[in-house]
Amino acid sequence: INPFSLYSYFCCDEAKHTRGLSMILDRPESGVLLLLQLERKVIGMANLIFLVSTAEGAPVVLLEDFIIAAGHRSNGRGRFFMESIQEYVRKNGFTRLTLLVDRENQPGKAFYRAMGFRPSAMECLRWFSAPR
Repeated sequence: INPFSLYSYFCCDEAKHTRGLSMILDRPESGVLLLLQLERKVIGMANLIFLVSTAEGAPVVLLEDFIIAAGHRSNGRGRFFMESIQEYVRKNGFTRLTLLVDRENQPGKAFYRAMGFRPSAMECLRWFSAPR
């Protein structure tokens, strides 16, 4: 699964992706990588990053990646996977699950709304330590 093939503005850099995933796998206190399998084949991936929210006064989760392979969408597998993630969040004492969705990803937005996500009054801004 190449999650970045969905968006024209992402340049696939396998070395960066591998390094990032390795950082999570090597530091379980920072997050968890979850896989959705069907007949021993990976058809989905989710990357949960653990944070502390001062507004919540509690641990929260940033859903950094949520990918379902193209041939496995719109058949309940994504819903099953997201419900499993939401249950993981509840059972492990996190109080909020936050994600970013591409502005143009209307099917994704509809899916997330159906799963109970609501728009935030917050706006995402980014700063990079090196020029891009």
